[in-house]
Amino acid sequence: MHRYPQYNITAQRAGRDTFLTAHAPSESPLSLAAEKTAQLNALLSVAVENAAGGSFCNITEKTQSHLLSLAAVLAHETLVLSELAAQEDAGEGEGGDG
Repeated sequence: MHRYPQYNITAQRAGRDTFLTAHAPSESPLSLAAEKTAQLNALLSVAVENAAGGSFCNITEKTQSHLLSLAAVLAHETLVLSELAAQEDAGEGEGGDG
């Protein structure tokens, strides 16, 4: 296992799989969801501005795909963190066995 404390990231291999874990000490799921939402908003705002200006089509198809993939990842992370925050609010997330 490789730890990168300056980035709060741990990377490890298990067979053919690679796991990348981001550590967020003292952060609540809701605050992390808000941060991911802000990142997604910024990414989509730049994409929309470039599309409106006609320069989005100048970006290669591969780069467009990466941009949309990043947006999808951010949206999924936001969803998962929001669901975790809702469970904690309902008292379901206190066991720590999930």
